[in-house]
Amino acid sequence: MTHPLVRLTMTALFCLCLIGQQPARAADNNLQQNLQNVLENSPATTLGFIDLQTLPDEVNRMLLATYQENENQPYWVTEQGPGQKAEALLSVLKSSEEEGLDPEHYRLKNIEKLWKCVAPQDLAALDVTLTLALGNYVTDMREGQAVTCLLDPKLFAAARDKKVNTLEVIKQALAAPDIISFLQNQAPQHHGYQSLKKVLARYKDLKKQGGWPAIPAGKVLKPGMHDKRLPLIIKRLAVTGDIREPVPDFKIYNERLVQAVKHFQKRYNLEQDGIIGKATLAALTIPVEDHIRQIILNMERWRWLPHALDDQRLLVNIAGFRLAGIQDEHQEIAMPVIVGKVYHKTPVFSRTMSYLEINPFWNIPNSIAINEIVGKMIKDPGYLARKHIRIFAGWQNKSKEIDPSSIDWKSIGSGIKKYRLRQDPGPENALGTIKFMFPNRYNVYLHDTPGHSLFKRTRRSFSHGCIRVSDPLALAEYLLKKDGKLWSKKKIQALIAKGKRLVVPLTHPFPVHILYRTVFVEPTDGTVHFFDDIYGRDKLLAEALFSDGQPAHCRYNFH
Repeated sequence: MTHPLVRLTMTALFCLCLIGQQPARAADNNLQQNLQNVLENSPATTLGFIDLQTLPDEVNRMLLATYQENENQPYWVTEQGPGQKAEALLSVLKSSEEEGLDPEHYRLKNIEKLWKCVAPQDLAALDVTLTLALGNYVTDMREGQAVTCLLDPKLFAAARDKKVNTLEVIKQALAAPDIISFLQNQAPQHHGYQSLKKVLARYKDLKKQGGWPAIPAGKVLKPGMHDKRLPLIIKRLAVTGDIREPVPDFKIYNERLVQAVKHFQKRYNLEQDGIIGKATLAALTIPVEDHIRQIILNMERWRWLPHALDDQRLLVNIAGFRLAGIQDEHQEIAMPVIVGKVYHKTPVFSRTMSYLEINPFWNIPNSIAINEIVGKMIKDPGYLARKHIRIFAGWQNKSKEIDPSSIDWKSIGSGIKKYRLRQDPGPENALGTIKFMFPNRYNVYLHDTPGHSLFKRTRRSFSHGCIRVSDPLALAEYLLKKDGKLWSKKKIQALIAKGKRLVVPLTHPFPVHILYRTVFVEPTDGTVHFFDDIYGRDKLLAEALFSDGQPAHCRYNFH
């Protein structure tokens, strides 16, 4: 939605161009004077860039400084019209949809109207519009395109935490021997983003071809059954490659189709039973437009991270319930994980792992002590002893241990938080045998668990926020090997068997990125996975990314 002031100003700006021009050209100094007039007339507003992530006055000051750097000469045009760099920039802006960006964020319609104009005032307006579009494009690429004030700070703490020096970017772009390559390099270069870009192109092609057929509701379809919907199901699975070879319209749900359905179910994190029930049918009928939207949301999230993720790192995908160890762009280890419940959401952040704990203590968080432990002790006074949980008079290391029977559990309530409850190492310990520490303000870490049966579930949101790993021995061996410590699983198991707490520092801290990705491309074979929006974060991000016509006070609010 365009602000009325912008519509009025742009109408005046284009007036001469649209009703026709005299063929005579203006002199250079006339173009320069018109450029100065545009710069002094609040160009961020008059040229329609009122939805930048920066206050209009700040944008206007930046523009003045930018053109002063160029001795108040135009960057993109001459009296003969747009130059080669302008054409190169326009080609990138037109292809911005390939990056999951909204081209109208760069005022392409206005640029194309001005492109054909020859009057000095129009050429001046075009030059400034291109400069604003360039700044907008690079900011979107480096910081993300979502409107900042619409992002929930608790869920998007990592979003747009860096500022682009627009003046410096413009100087770099214009000095680059190939501005197209320069702008293409503003995108994240790692597999996570580039693979989604390819998937976006593929699904947009599917949309142009009509997407896939709707499949009507019906009875649960099990192997061996007959169903008139089978031809539609076959066509649906063929469109997205779950069936890779042509298949005749079977009248019976045979084993070949069952395997294709299982492949589809795996890609959507559904139970891989080959039965087309309510959940599988719902996934089969998600429109292609919704998939495209979901891909764009996840491309936006990758723009919030460093654009070059070189060397080694751990990626934990909350929505995909999965951990992966990456060396450069090669996946070296992967395993299922358990993440926080809906009411104990695992946060998104990046830190570096600095040490491991074998046979860790568990210092029970106050929230768990207040909301869970107190109630259990009221019902069962022997609960703490049975779970090997000890109580200390305070949170200092030398605090004295106290007898649980000395506490009035029926009246203590939130007063329990003045005490430290610590569970000793052992089979009952909620952290299992190994804890992987990357200190952070959320007090979230990776750890083992005694409850391994939960890893059989497809939707694994059961924790209080920390991340439980399915194979802690393999992860410990991997991380220690990366750190130059050639510890085998056998050696680690022997240390665990001693029952003593052991802190193992990492000589080289290991980067850890806790992510929320509802679309993921398998680096080993290119399989595209779609995951449920378990915390509703896609919905919140969509409101910030796809919203139109937001009030100015929202667009310019940074707090």
